[in-house]
Amino acid sequence: MSHKKKSPEFYEYYPKLFHDYFPDIDKVTIDLLSKAGFYFYQSILQLDAVIDNQENHRIFNVLDLQENAIKILSTIYEDGNNFWNLWETRKREFRKAISLEKNLWNNPSEENYNKVADMKSAFGKVAIDSLFIFSENSNNSEIYNLLLESHKYFSIGFQLYDDIIDFTEDFNKKQFNWAVYELSKTLDFSKYKYDVNILNKLFYIDGTSVILFEKSIYYLEKAKKVIEKLPPDSLWLDTICDFEKTILQTKDSVNGYVKTIEEKANTKRKLIQEDYFFDFNKVTIDFFFKGLQFIKSDFLQNYVDLKHFMYLGGMEGFENEIDIHSSDTFQRALLNDCLLEIAHSFNLNLQVFIEKENQYIEGRQNKDNIGAWSYFPTVQEIAADIDDLGQIMQQFIKTGNGKLVDKYCIKAISIAVSERTQPSGGIETWILPKVNLTEKQKKQDLFNSTKWGKGADVEVVANFVYALTLLDSEKYKSTIEKAIKYIISEQKEQGYWESRWYYGKLYGTYVCLRLLNEFPTQYGAVKQKIKDFLIGFQNADGSFDENQYKNLSTSFAIFCMNLLEFPELEKMKNSAQQFLIEHQHENGSWKAENFIKPKAHEPYKSKTLTTAYALKALL
Repeated sequence: MSHKKKSPEFYEYYPKLFHDYFPDIDKVTIDLLSKAGFYFYQSILQLDAVIDNQENHRIFNVLDLQENAIKILSTIYEDGNNFWNLWETRKREFRKAISLEKNLWNNPSEENYNKVADMKSAFGKVAIDSLFIFSENSNNSEIYNLLLESHKYFSIGFQLYDDIIDFTEDFNKKQFNWAVYELSKTLDFSKYKYDVNILNKLFYIDGTSVILFEKSIYYLEKAKKVIEKLPPDSLWLDTICDFEKTILQTKDSVNGYVKTIEEKANTKRKLIQEDYFFDFNKVTIDFFFKGLQFIKSDFLQNYVDLKHFMYLGGMEGFENEIDIHSSDTFQRALLNDCLLEIAHSFNLNLQVFIEKENQYIEGRQNKDNIGAWSYFPTVQEIAADIDDLGQIMQQFIKTGNGKLVDKYCIKAISIAVSERTQPSGGIETWILPKVNLTEKQKKQDLFNSTKWGKGADVEVVANFVYALTLLDSEKYKSTIEKAIKYIISEQKEQGYWESRWYYGKLYGTYVCLRLLNEFPTQYGAVKQKIKDFLIGFQNADGSFDENQYKNLSTSFAIFCMNLLEFPELEKMKNSAQQFLIEHQHENGSWKAENFIKPKAHEPYKSKTLTTAYALKALL
């Protein structure tokens, strides 16, 4: 599991969190204290880099930032003011915390850990000190002490959560981390060769993370309990509640992560009802044969690698019978498109295989008044989309089953073309009528607005309109022409297309070029820009794109070069194909790479699909 981490915004205005408890202090003073506090917070971050990473050059930044903070505080509190006595106390606390933290591995008790967490937040307490000293209300002593106690519990809860997120970083730096310590009590790290990636995964899988999440929430609840007597409306209370919500959401994500792993394991254990995978024994080229063997091995395991598993739970507003969803409808259509070309090249018989695959896809159709297909059929909040529709239409048409398009696709096509085509020529991704929506469709429309995004996505438009071109280019001539104008307008100056739903620059470029190539005498200037882009985008080793997408991007680049048919690209293509051959694994597969991006930081990737694309690129 990975989590994106950034500093909370409240550090920019920390004293404001407690202003509601000291209302007699003016806003100008609060703003000055916030500015000073943020300077000092930044100095602590720089100091951490000096202490943890030996980045000694940062010490001058530390001194400058602390000097700026002191200058501001000196305009508010004169020399001899009691504030400076508290300031010295907090400095001593912080120094002691640094010293105690280094010895935590020698005596890792919860009492010592909590003490360090509280004392490390010493300069956070300065925000409370500063308001208490400045306030003229003599009855504030009780409020002051309650806030300090609440702050202590908040700091402990915050540190526990921080340790969960920083598991890998702290492990590598050999810094004390309560999450690492708790896991070490139940696991022998040496059995896993101290591999931090494995250990971090086990931390979530074995339930240790849940214990720490709950402990963190426990301390936040205590932080709220302490201030129950104080005014109920305050930014400090809101901050505690917001942070507790963050922890609950992260805990929910972890729960989903674990359940997803379990669902994958269950899927893998299930035996397929029928082995109808096609015979490829006549394939004598080794890397093709081994690649097809790998794809078949996944087929025999219910396409567990090909399937996309995702957790969509109640905390995010989803209301379904299950919260772990798996689907391979779209993926199978993509895979089968590759297998059709491979089979054609080697003269393999796919008749039975394709009949069964078409039957499978027919059975996955939405059971509503639109039909078509949703990416996750078991998620009622996800509408049918033109990307699934277009890809499945291509499978039906390319396998000589146009009658299935007539039977299952026409209504959805009609809605997309007549109700969801924009003035620009772009066609919106989601297939929903403009008016008279059912309650379910209204909910889908809401989720489109709040989670998935609305509007046209250029690579999706290209995939769908390509299917329309194969279906009946005359009937849909106007739609196709308008869509192509939209697609050309979206081409980047460098020559590629940016995808909304796919990683890298080359999938979108390929599907846009594939559509344009249906009109071989047109769009020469656009194709020239694509060629120039490809020439400038190839790496020295023959691959394309960045490290994390090399196999997929190289495959899509080869597809583009095949379509362009410029003689000067032949050498580049050979180099790209050689790269792919050299990166095939012993078991016949290619590395799974980020491909589809349904949600932020939750990519879909598949060895099976990457392997299919690589094999197609090697034809």
